[in-house]
Amino acid sequence: MTKKWTKSELTKYFFSIDNIEIGTLEIFSNTLDGKAIAKIGDNEFIIKRTGFWKSAIEITDQSDAIIAKVYAEKWYAHTLNLDFKTTKYKVSIRNNPLAEWAIIEGNKDLLVYGLNIENSNGMVNVKIGSAEDNNDYILDYLLWYLFVPMAEEEMGDNFTFTMFNNAQ
Repeated sequence: MTKKWTKSELTKYFFSIDNIEIGTLEIFSNTLDGKAIAKIGDNEFIIKRTGFWKSAIEITDQSDAIIAKVYAEKWYAHTLNLDFKTTKYKVSIRNNPLAEWAIIEGNKDLLVYGLNIENSNGMVNVKIGSAEDNNDYILDYLLWYLFVPMAEEEMGDNFTFTMFNNAQ
């Protein structure tokens, strides 16, 4: 399974799996709450930062019900809590050896978005690792939402778009 994000406009990205379009994510970074609109098939979700310091993230569905919440257990931690459906996950940023965001279930990586260096030409690209049983694409949208600013900073103009995303 090959997951891929493709930039179509300044703030809009297409998500596909094995060249089949799943949906889009449009990020409005110029808003105070960092709002993003995620479309997966006929469903639309809003991703936004919440709280006084805008350090938490909520994902709401079309009826404005909260379906996922990301928040810090401690304000100085590098690991966040993710409440999604009936399960608690961890969301972690790490350097392994390059920066990556991961959603962790127990001791297992469920989904990982990380920077990668292609050995043949030294280009920085994005590598996506996904557990076989991960079929909740909104989690891909969440990690992409978190990952995009880091990738743009590290990849510069090459980010527009050399995405060789491989889910494992």
